[in-house]
Amino acid sequence: MSFINVGSVKIYYQLIGHGRPVVFVNGWTMSCEYWIPLVEQLKDKHLCLLYDPRGFARSQPLSAETGVDIDDHAEDLHELINGLGLGDVNLVGHGLGVWVALLAARRHPQDVATLTAIAPESELEEEDKTAEIPSIWRQASLLLKDLAALPVLRNLVAWRYRRAPEPLRTRLCEDFAQADRRAAYHMLASCMGKENHQRLRRAFAEISVPALLARGTEDRLCPEPVLRQFFDLIKSGKLATVRGCGHLPMLEYTGEFSALLADFFAKNSRPSPKALIGNRP
Repeated sequence: MSFINVGSVKIYYQLIGHGRPVVFVNGWTMSCEYWIPLVEQLKDKHLCLLYDPRGFARSQPLSAETGVDIDDHAEDLHELINGLGLGDVNLVGHGLGVWVALLAARRHPQDVATLTAIAPESELEEEDKTAEIPSIWRQASLLLKDLAALPVLRNLVAWRYRRAPEPLRTRLCEDFAQADRRAAYHMLASCMGKENHQRLRRAFAEISVPALLARGTEDRLCPEPVLRQFFDLIKSGKLATVRGCGHLPMLEYTGEFSALLADFFAKNSRPSPKALIGNRP
């Protein structure tokens, strides 16, 4: 297993394939293993970086003083890209991983060639909330209120990942059960509320790199109006809807989704400095 020190935190990572770099940023409490089916489709033309964020999966344990909010995760991403000697990466974030990728791209645009936001999760404005949806925000409140509610939380997590194929569905539930509870809660808490929702909107408006925003038509965790709202803010990019799937389009329709990514990368990636030098007369 490979680890890299990022500040006081030891981060687990994998590098698979060769070519232009793609960095995958996990959703809430997930280990990087759920990206593997997609990576298998991309590795012949792309160097794929997978990693477990601080407090989750193999990047545990943490000290009590370690920061675990969304800004800490964004800086980890920047340090990881630089520590491994990567640059002009295609960033791919999923769920709350979109927040991490987006904040890193806004602060460190020199690192990033493109941004892909898969099913970004954000707390809706109060009048737009659908009470019956067991959202990440309800899960966070349960974590805070009563650890005895853990069986309820497990049911909610199982609902989130019900469309994932086995054995990945079981692995995602295990990732949740084994996550550092403090890290899981504070990552969510640092994204909650109207002020943070507005912060996410500003970040979409301020990034300069091309962005691909994608969701499944059956995804109740990332409603279409939310994704379209974010799409209206970006300077350039593409909006994609994958028919017939939910919150995990990269697992439900891996072949189609990998083709979507490969096409987006090919059309929007900047020429690498090495390629430019090699083409000089």
